Amino acid sequence: MSDALLETDEDRYKDIVVGSKIPAIALLNESIKEDRLLLLPRALRLCLRTINRMPRALFMNPGPDRDSYVYHTLEDCSRRICHLAQIRLEVRGQERVEPGRTYLFAVNHSSPADIPVLYAAFPTQAAFVANGLFRKVPVFSFWMQKSGAVFLDKGSEAAALAVFRTMIRRLKKGRSLILFPEGHMHKGDGLEEFKRGGLHAAVLAGVPIVPVCLYGTAEVIPIGSMHIRPRKHVTVDFGEPI
Repeated sequence: MSDALLETDEDRYKDIVVGSKIPAIALLNESIKEDRLLLLPRALRLCLRTINRMPRALFMNPGPDRDSYVYHTLEDCSRRICHLAQIRLEVRGQERVEPGRTYLFAVNHSSPADIPVLYAAFPTQAAFVANGLFRKVPVFSFWMQKSGAVFLDKGSEAAALAVFRTMIRRLKKGRSLILFPEGHMHKGDGLEEFKRGGLHAAVLAGVPIVPVCLYGTAEVIPIGSMHIRPRKHVTVDFGEPI
């Protein structure tokens, strides 16, 4: 299937998840239909295989040991996905991030590939401010919840205010967060206008904001597609904390 015939709207993912009784299987089936190299199906299976690590995480007491176990699971799975996709990953500026300090990382968002790339590249533990759709995909939602992710249900002002307050609480308690301040995946060059609420949470919590620039992930998984293009160069660039 040519790229020109593929949808380029991230709503395609929402339609697959919401329209299925078993979202993880629906995503897998769509990727099998579209990805001739079967790279995305294999990547999704890597994610699903983390189910073997779930019982231990479920019964561990909350604290640093469980945080480390959960983050290592996400990091290891993400690195395997990057290896499978033969991503040539370059990470810059990670020395600007102090170990043990709390940050809000503000990142541009242009592809589903952003999430595994960031987990593979990050020099410190952090959790995502994530689309509420992830709660509908069991294995994904389990790990993101255990990591301390904050879920945002779009279109509700009350939900947005609740997320804002949760972000402040998490940041004050020392949980670094990863935010896509554009609010959705952006196609093309440049950036769209940032949603101010998430960034304001860092100000109220008294933590630095670290701008992070991602380059090349849209070449790995174009928005709206269900296939992986292998052997792409991707850069993750950490800026100076603000």
